[in-house]
Amino acid sequence: METKKVDWQVVILVCSIIIVMIMGVRQSLGLFLDPITSFMKSGKEFFSFAIGVQAIIWGLVTFFLGILIDKWGPQKVLAFGIISYSSGIFLMSNPTSEFVLFSATTLMGFGLGGAGMATMVSIAGKVAPVNKRSLAMGLVAAAASFGQFAIVLPTMWMNKEFGWETSLIVLSSISICLLLLLPLLNNTNENNNNTQDLENSLQKTIMFSLKDKNYILLISGFFVCGFHVTFIALHLPADLISKGISAEIAGWSLAIIGVTNIIGTLGFGWLGGKVKKPMPLSIIYLLRALTITIFVLSPPSPFIALLFGAVIGILWLATVPMTNAIILSFIGPKYLATLSGICFICHQLGAVLGAWLGGRFFDIYGSYENMWWLSVGLGIIAFLLTITVKEEPFSVNSEIKKVS
Repeated sequence: METKKVDWQVVILVCSIIIVMIMGVRQSLGLFLDPITSFMKSGKEFFSFAIGVQAIIWGLVTFFLGILIDKWGPQKVLAFGIISYSSGIFLMSNPTSEFVLFSATTLMGFGLGGAGMATMVSIAGKVAPVNKRSLAMGLVAAAASFGQFAIVLPTMWMNKEFGWETSLIVLSSISICLLLLLPLLNNTNENNNNTQDLENSLQKTIMFSLKDKNYILLISGFFVCGFHVTFIALHLPADLISKGISAEIAGWSLAIIGVTNIIGTLGFGWLGGKVKKPMPLSIIYLLRALTITIFVLSPPSPFIALLFGAVIGILWLATVPMTNAIILSFIGPKYLATLSGICFICHQLGAVLGAWLGGRFFDIYGSYENMWWLSVGLGIIAFLLTITVKEEPFSVNSEIKKVS
């Protein structure tokens, strides 16, 4: 028994270390928006579009690789993800053409699908004991938040001291070293001997879930989450700089999101254990809309920029463990990676719009104000959708019935 306890804790630690780097770099891409577009002598739309395509690739790859994780374990999938991700970062360091930049963001999309947030959270939910699953997923999500702080600030410093090209090469080199951690995940590689039965059961579960009202409402709300976090992470620094705020303050605003989200992720995770999870999840969306409204109506200043980062950070990735915990209540851990992958595709569809429309609106209107108000409206819609979700087990899943 003691061995199992150590094993799952080691897996959570490995997942947390990997996600610190992977998501930290992902949330730092906003620091490269202006220098790369200046280097390529283009507007913000193409870079934003490339990040949007990266987001949908991330979502689709997460789904298909989630099926492989459910069958064979995470080790090979994570190796593929880390290699793809580090290669994409390196390629982005010299974007000599739109094709090169697009290839770089595409490779990073594959990497995020193999080793990104949704993958890591689902691995945590699968290996942790039943009474520790919510905590395990919350810890991995908190690690992603810490990564935003731990990677954004050094990246901002490297950009200033050595140039953005060198920063990307350093980040790529560190990312490839994550492969050294994968042997610690040997105990999670479990083959399923009855592949045909697993595939039939998986197909039945997917079809049933896509007809379930509560699952559809949940993933529709998660679409808005993707819109919000991708738009803000990519365009907040440029928005603040366009309003006369220094690049240093803009970078700190982005980094603070990562710090306060640790509090938000753990706090809402605790709250989700005390009340029905759709309630705090829906409140997150409503509070996002309120926070953005106050930010837009307030006069630009360094204090407002940092305060916005601190408050929006509390509401940042707290949706991820909460959403996955609700999926666990629907179906249990057997197909968690797969159903979380479907949910994440919806998240990334929102991310596509958040990234691309941000650049498009800025190039057309010269500001991000219309995007901020669109974000407010979507936040209210997500609140109304999510608050109606009920935590009811799918009737096709006997595991939930046994636990309930």
